[in-house]
Amino acid sequence: MNQSVNDRPTPPPVDPEDAFHTSTEATLLPLPTTPDLDPPGADRIGLSPAEVDQFREFGYVIKRGLVPPADFAAIIDFWWQQPPVVTTGAVRDDPGTWISPRRYWPRDNRWGLEDNWMGSHPWPGPTDPRPGANIGERVGRLPFKLTRDRANDVWRWHGIGHDPAFVEVSAAHPSVLHMVELLLGGPVKRPRRSRGIYALFPKDPSEPASRLGPHMDDNPTELLVSMILEDIGSREGGFTLYPGSARALYPTSAQALNWVATERSPAAMDDIKANVQPIEFTGKAGDVVFCHGWTVHSAGIHDGRRIRMAAFHDLNKVRRRGHLRWTAAGKHGGPRVNCDMDGILTIPVDGVDDPADGWREVTQQWLVDSNEFVLDRSPPFDDMFKQWNLGRQEAAGHIVKEPAWWEKYNMPLLPAGSVPRGGGGVPAAPLTSVATYEGDGRWRFPLKGNNWMGQVE
Repeated sequence: MNQSVNDRPTPPPVDPEDAFHTSTEATLLPLPTTPDLDPPGADRIGLSPAEVDQFREFGYVIKRGLVPPADFAAIIDFWWQQPPVVTTGAVRDDPGTWISPRRYWPRDNRWGLEDNWMGSHPWPGPTDPRPGANIGERVGRLPFKLTRDRANDVWRWHGIGHDPAFVEVSAAHPSVLHMVELLLGGPVKRPRRSRGIYALFPKDPSEPASRLGPHMDDNPTELLVSMILEDIGSREGGFTLYPGSARALYPTSAQALNWVATERSPAAMDDIKANVQPIEFTGKAGDVVFCHGWTVHSAGIHDGRRIRMAAFHDLNKVRRRGHLRWTAAGKHGGPRVNCDMDGILTIPVDGVDDPADGWREVTQQWLVDSNEFVLDRSPPFDDMFKQWNLGRQEAAGHIVKEPAWWEKYNMPLLPAGSVPRGGGGVPAAPLTSVATYEGDGRWRFPLKGNNWMGQVE
């Protein structure tokens, strides 16, 4: 194995779109997080001693009414004007028109995209010829991701996640950043995007029962934050989390700041799914839950009649960054390959694909704000909160406007030209335009994550 930062071995590369999970089904149904169960202090900004204790033990804290609904009301109005709503004929004050909209959605959704795939081409569809990839290779996330998940129709509006006005009233809301600094400690990296608005729609009663899909996001997120945008009751799709799951998974990782699963990790996940009582985040618009980034979670069970509308954010400290998490499509029937933490992407030299062919699609998991490995590869600490603040010092507004990863690597993301607000996204680029071939199937990506600090990598 290669030796790298902190003289730690480089772990095998992973697909940036992967999440950590196991095949066993969840055992327990979730219980609602009603305000009467909150520790003292949940109704005001700050961290009470009881909230600190709860976060240390269970890895989450809820703040009620943290963001005034009036702050994001215009975004909700805008949501109702978008193609996934308009094409279904859904009416805002008629819940009967909200049920199972997927039957009206196009099978091949290409709303809100520029003709910038591989430089100047339309984003491909499932059956389009791909000179840079096998036919049918995924294109990564679309601005409007429309799916059927565990029985419920879901619209993940990733495109609004990089809208500056939305970021200002969600991931970068002053009250949210205040809480992040109290939990993580400064300097806090001011988010430049969130994952967007995730809407779970009510289903027809004749359809299969809604189910949980517990997993842990495999990206360098320190705090996962969910914000309720419209009131959510029990069994209405509330973000569901497994208390204490991060504490159980943390010692099984090979690293403290990057999730690197080991042989012990699947057993820990299975134990969580079998024995930890999940809770569903219920409450009013403007309620926010802050979770350790390695918390096992799921979209909630949705048997209700309302649209579950929530926003999801990734929050981190300012840290020295590692490589961007690239993935490259296979060609001529060859496999997809992924970049490792050293910025090396290795194409098999004995396969059907020419390893020196740089005209292949490379993409990133652009929906997240934390799209770079952390440079520090230290093993897990004895105390998983060793580098956290947890209310020891008051928030001092130590928020840093670190450049976004797409700016560091000069990649398009924001809508341009005729693309409307709420669209956009990072297209594939040719491998040869972003990496250098070193021979024997090895392509090396540059490290630009820390140049803004005045340190040329």
